[in-house]
Order: sequence, then structure tokens, then C-alpha cells
Amino acid sequence: MKQIVRCIDAFSEMSGRWVSLLILPLVFVVMYEVVMRKMLHMPTSWAFEMTIYLYGAHFMLGMGYTLYHDRHVRIDVIVLQLPERMQLWLRVITFLIIFVPFLAVLSYAAVGYAAKSWMHWEHSWSAWKPPLYIYKTIMPLGFIMLFVQGIATFIRDVYKLKGEKI
Repeated sequence: MKQIVRCIDAFSEMSGRWVSLLILPLVFVVMYEVVMRKMLHMPTSWAFEMTIYLYGAHFMLGMGYTLYHDRHVRIDVIVLQLPERMQLWLRVITFLIIFVPFLAVLSYAAVGYAAKSWMHWEHSWSAWKPPLYIYKTIMPLGFIMLFVQGIATFIRDVYKLKGEKI
């Protein structure tokens, strides 16, 4: 089990580092659009949508990496006042009661959303008309990556409750 957790962590680390590189084309597209629109008065028809797609992919595919590094936004003012063992118990319980059902519903909806888009070979409504089915597939993929990392985090917390380290 410990080896599985290490493999999941390594995958999250590697994929997160690769996904972080999506910021580079995002910055390029934004800079290009600013120059074209503000300096040359020639706005593009594709840059706005491309920034949405790049940032969305960056956000969705980076969720597992963010969970691995414990950087998701949360309000834990009260929880931090509790002993570490109680914090672990709360994380284990909330994983089972909140995380798993929430991600199951989101994943189910996202798979249906992407599948419907693939069935219709959906394209954007804009003049540029990029395919949306590829972009919409990123959503369930990101949720799956988050769920797998959540399992690894859950297992790590259970081991910590037992007094073992991974």
C-alpha cells in the first residue's frame, strides 16, 4: 500500500510540473492579444477563448498536484487549534463523508458532459470555432487525478493515525 501511495505521489508531482508549463503559452497568448489589441488596434478572434482553455486546463489538471502539496484553499482556523491526532481524524472523516461523494457526483456529471460533447463533435460558438470536446474531456481527467491523489492522502492519514510514516 505504501508503494502505491508513493507512485501516486510521484505521478501527481510529475504531472503537476508538466501542467505548470501551461502558464507559458497562456502568458504568450495574453501578451500577444494585448499588443494586437492595444498597440496595433487589431484584436484577434481566438486569443480570449485560448486563454480560457489554457487556464481551465491548468486549473483542472493541477488539482491533484495541489492536493499533494496541501495547497488547496480552506478555512481551518478552528481545526488548527485541535491536537494533530484530532486533525487527522477530521481529515479521514471528511474524506469519506464529503470528498468522495462530492467528487463522485462531479466526476459523473463531467463524464456525461464530455461524452455528450464528443457525441455531437461540439465546437465553440465563436468565429474561431475550436473543438470543445477535447477541452471538456479535461474536466473528468482532472477530477480523476484529484480523486486518486485524495486516496493517497487518505491512506497516508490512516497510516499517520496508526503511528506509521510513508
